[in-house]
Amino acid sequence: MVLIDDLPPIEGEDVNLKTPQQIARRILIFSYLNCVALDSSLREEVVMFLIREKLWDDVSVQETALFHKPKLSEQEVAQIQWRAESIWVMLWAINKVETLGLPSDEVHPQAIFPLLPRFFETTSEFIDSATARARAEILDESDFMFRLNWGLREAHNRDKTIPGIDEFVAYERYVSLNWITGVVDQWQD
Repeated sequence: MVLIDDLPPIEGEDVNLKTPQQIARRILIFSYLNCVALDSSLREEVVMFLIREKLWDDVSVQETALFHKPKLSEQEVAQIQWRAESIWVMLWAINKVETLGLPSDEVHPQAIFPLLPRFFETTSEFIDSATARARAEILDESDFMFRLNWGLREAHNRDKTIPGIDEFVAYERYVSLNWITGVVDQWQD
């Protein structure tokens, strides 16, 4: 795999990382949005749960619309399901996942469930106990994903691929790390 070395580095002192609690809250929002995408009959119960757990204020405008939409399109469900990759990266960022490895395969939801609070059970312990991975590790992964996504884009422009890399997984990781490192302040839907 060839990565581009002449791209500008991510400067550590300019980065304002999200807190472990902010990351944990986002993980939970994505998890419950996935539940609604898979079973729309849970919609009202999930929204009430998120309000009760004081997570609703962190739900984005587009996520609010998705939570309230009576029937999601196939494309919306697929986009929501891709957030499993974001959940995985965020679990890594709060030390719930040991290593990320290369973005070669999609994460299986069965790997995620045991790392989360039980369905409809209080989330405070999960949020309060979240701890940040070392700043340098997060910045190194962010830098790597920036360079890898740049390389993927360049390969795509030449009708090529990078063997062993799933470009969609790599992109989701890139987006998630941009949020974790404060490149974007609000979650971008």
